[in-house]
Amino acid sequence: MAVARQEKTPERKLGDILVEQGVLTPLQLDEALQRQRLTGDMLGRVLVTMGLCEEQDIIEALGVQTGMERVDISRIKINESIIRKISADVAKFYNIIPIRETDGTLIVAMADPLNIQILDDLRQITGQNVRGAVSNATDVAQAWKANYSFETDSIHEMLIDLQNRVGMEDLSLAELGQQEVVGDVDNLVELAQQPEVIKIVNLVFLEAVQKRSSDIHFEVYEETFRIRIRIDGVLHEIVSPPKMLALALVSRVKIICNMDIGERRLPQDSRIELKVGDTIIDIRVATLPTLYGEGVVMRILDRTAIKIDLEKMGFAKDVLEKIRLVIAQPNGILLVTGPTGSGKTTTLYGCLNELNTVDVKIITTEDPVELQIDRLVQVHVHEEIGLTFAACLRAILRQDPDIIMVGEIRDLETAQIAIEASLTGHLVLSTLHTNSAPETITRLLDMDVEPFLITASLEGVVAQRLLRVLCRHCRAPYRPTEEEMENMGLPKHWRQDPKLRMFKAKGCPACDYIGYMGRTGLFEFLEIDETVAEMILDRAMAFDLRRYARKKQGMRTLREEGLMKCVQGVTSAEEVIAHTDKYED
Repeated sequence: MAVARQEKTPERKLGDILVEQGVLTPLQLDEALQRQRLTGDMLGRVLVTMGLCEEQDIIEALGVQTGMERVDISRIKINESIIRKISADVAKFYNIIPIRETDGTLIVAMADPLNIQILDDLRQITGQNVRGAVSNATDVAQAWKANYSFETDSIHEMLIDLQNRVGMEDLSLAELGQQEVVGDVDNLVELAQQPEVIKIVNLVFLEAVQKRSSDIHFEVYEETFRIRIRIDGVLHEIVSPPKMLALALVSRVKIICNMDIGERRLPQDSRIELKVGDTIIDIRVATLPTLYGEGVVMRILDRTAIKIDLEKMGFAKDVLEKIRLVIAQPNGILLVTGPTGSGKTTTLYGCLNELNTVDVKIITTEDPVELQIDRLVQVHVHEEIGLTFAACLRAILRQDPDIIMVGEIRDLETAQIAIEASLTGHLVLSTLHTNSAPETITRLLDMDVEPFLITASLEGVVAQRLLRVLCRHCRAPYRPTEEEMENMGLPKHWRQDPKLRMFKAKGCPACDYIGYMGRTGLFEFLEIDETVAEMILDRAMAFDLRRYARKKQGMRTLREEGLMKCVQGVTSAEEVIAHTDKYED
């Protein structure tokens, strides 16, 4: 269906519009234009930097510049028939509200009027022409709550309903398995632009964001197709659409991510920015050709999590003090260890967040860059073209950094360059894959790093795990049995305490009947003091290092830290046992 786009009126200048709207005075505009001539920046950025207006003022003015009307939806009574033209999930996803219909054109108030793709998608979904009007995020959110209250709890039901209704003739599902159909890229694009396909993909993104998911999985099997999301480290199936829909849904994701929709034989990677409701997220997308079709995994990186606070990560007070003493040093190495998915990079980001001041230069080399953080110079490793961690480190050392973060020490060469950097006056933060802090020392020795270099550069080692946090609304107290206490390795004086209580997961509406909500960290810290340094020079075993650290440094193992959180009601014994080892020293 041919639809007319809104005409732009470029003759109206942004500054003039802001003056007309009373945001700026003519004098302020002249001052900003003079600054713009000096900096060469866009006028909107100059105005925000000077504190003369807010970003929302710029967005609204740019919307007016494109020919959109400006509406105050807080004063508009919207007819229910207009509201029902766009479902609650679609309105929530795009952060819009339908307000009226004029000559067959649906007018929608937009929180982000510059995103023309929203209007294109709405035309596909509604089957009619759609025109935007300028509003703001606060008013749109309030209008959504006021007008869609009858649908607020039905998102999951909509997914199931869509799944059941996909006998859609428009999609020609029976033809999807025919090679001549799927081999034509134009057919794939047409399938991916079907309203139902757009809706399903949008719903999946919306559900994933609302449930704090970290990953979305599209998985294709011989007879089935399922969509799962990872919440607090555990996968949960949210919907299982008909297998015939797999190609259309995967193609829709590839179009959103600017991937080659016709290439289904090779893996592809992409990274996009997506606005879901009023949340901006970065999504890292990877496709994988499998036996029965393409699988897709999408890693969700929520920008609101960029300000990572060490205080809120689960550190015991004494451990956090020791870590802060290490990162306050002008040089040396801090290593964070643990298995994949244990939160090592997040801990490093937390440290960098505290160190990220105007008087230091911080450079990171990562594979891949997980979060883009202001005032950090971040480098993405590309091993396939020779840009390895070691190669990055060599180049970084010529960029006059004060602090360096190395995503992972994988080999002897990277370890040696990191040590060299620390010995020449740099603070180096990095990760390693080991099960405990003492085992990190033996791992470095196994990599053939000389003991004297380890003692000269290494300041401390943090080992960590991530455990799910019990839902505080429904956690249930209980007293563990003698057998359970033995399996957990509880100290004898704990077992003899009649008041000992732990907590288990139960499930309620607040946690979506999972029993857990969020995650916390377990940490053990090994300080490289003089005695540990001597033990390293003597190539001591990990259990000897552990025994000394526990008796003389007061180090608590991951299991001991976990048991303390069990008694405090933070997590469950099942989580601690599943993610930590019991040491018999």
